[in-house]
Amino acid sequence: MTDISSSDRFDPRFNPAFQPGYDPSVHARPSAAPERTAVPELVEHPMPVMDAEPSAFRTVHPDPGENQPAPRRFDPYLAGLWALSLVFVAAGLLTIRYIADRMDRLNTTAGTTAFDYNLVLVYTIAAPLLVILGLATATATLFLLASRRR
Repeated sequence: MTDISSSDRFDPRFNPAFQPGYDPSVHARPSAAPERTAVPELVEHPMPVMDAEPSAFRTVHPDPGENQPAPRRFDPYLAGLWALSLVFVAAGLLTIRYIADRMDRLNTTAGTTAFDYNLVLVYTIAAPLLVILGLATATATLFLLASRRR
């Protein structure tokens, strides 16, 4: 064991010479490493803008009003979600109306088939689900809009 503490020594496992793919001609160590303790200063530099003549440049400082966000563009997916929610709710309400009309006909006519009755049962299950799905889609779209707003 040496008299140098382990915290003062460089661990040889991290030496690039012992890493796979090391090539001394490619990985030559620079003579003076740059100082990495200094934090670079963030400075806003003015942008050069070309005048009418190609050789003449003038310096333009950014306008403070330019940093305002651009207005939002039309999002077709969001409009599609709104339309889909309206279609689901409308289809559910029309199905409920159809069920009520069909049930009246089933009660008044004596010669009904089992197929008509089973179809009304399927519609009875599907109609509330369509309304709920439409309302859930509209609610999710509202949450999506709320999450985008700052």
